[in-house]
Amino acid sequence: MSQMQQKDFLICMKRTKWQRDVERFGSAREARRIYRLQNNIFRRVYGSHLRQLESIELLQKGLGDRADFIYREDLSPDLVMKYGALVSLGGDNHFIYVARFAGIRPLIGINSDPRTSSGALVHFTTQSFLECTQNPRFPDHFETWTMIEGQIHHPDGKTIATGPCISETGIRNAFADAMSRYYIRINDEPWEEQKSSGLLLSTGAGSTGWFHNCLPHTMQIYEDPTFARDEQIFRFVAREPGFHKQHYYRYLYRTLNRGDTLEIISEMDGEIIVDAQPETSFAFGPGARAEFRLSDDHLLVALP
Repeated sequence: MSQMQQKDFLICMKRTKWQRDVERFGSAREARRIYRLQNNIFRRVYGSHLRQLESIELLQKGLGDRADFIYREDLSPDLVMKYGALVSLGGDNHFIYVARFAGIRPLIGINSDPRTSSGALVHFTTQSFLECTQNPRFPDHFETWTMIEGQIHHPDGKTIATGPCISETGIRNAFADAMSRYYIRINDEPWEEQKSSGLLLSTGAGSTGWFHNCLPHTMQIYEDPTFARDEQIFRFVAREPGFHKQHYYRYLYRTLNRGDTLEIISEMDGEIIVDAQPETSFAFGPGARAEFRLSDDHLLVALP
């Protein structure tokens, strides 16, 4: 290890649902009362809590002074650069959040509770990760995932960068039950006015999730919308455009290649939500214009 990389791994943990709910509801007793109203979910939630704590303990014992452990609120790009690799300990949602901070460092995803989480985006269990760390060259096998980057140009002249999108970006009316209204085009094609329940942009990593389920039923039957996480494209779909609209909208469902730009002009009190994270939600009011394209950067995801 170099002097700049004092330790091999920075492990970003997440608080368990039980920990968050005790804080949210004020006490363990109140959390259990709420759980009884939710079809008696205490055993499932608390069992997962214990397994996640056990995962942390195993990593701390197995790695010793090779790793530091932090929670997501302490994560920053500058901190990540002091370590050889960034590790996400949790599920898919936590992995996607942590990935925004990886930069040029390898990202390792560990499923903290495989019993209750499928972890489609994370490749390691606690045990398989510890076994791999016995190899002094680890991590040495990678996937390079594509990401989407965006900019929002507001009518007052301010421009905001949305940061990297690892999975999906949603564009919709801030009031979810209201119709989303906007103009849309790719590159220099003519603008098209649309009404729908919103747009959903997807990378390869996001194409197996909600994006797949948002497509019209006929597309799900006759076309495979999923694509590789390293494929140099991204896709979008206009959600629920209406039975008649879907027959003549040019931008119902499209694929964009590297160098293409997707533009949207808002006609609504809208919002743009990157990777379904509340920390990356942006206002998208009337007259604001957003641009999206493939990022020049890639996410370096470690494989077993």
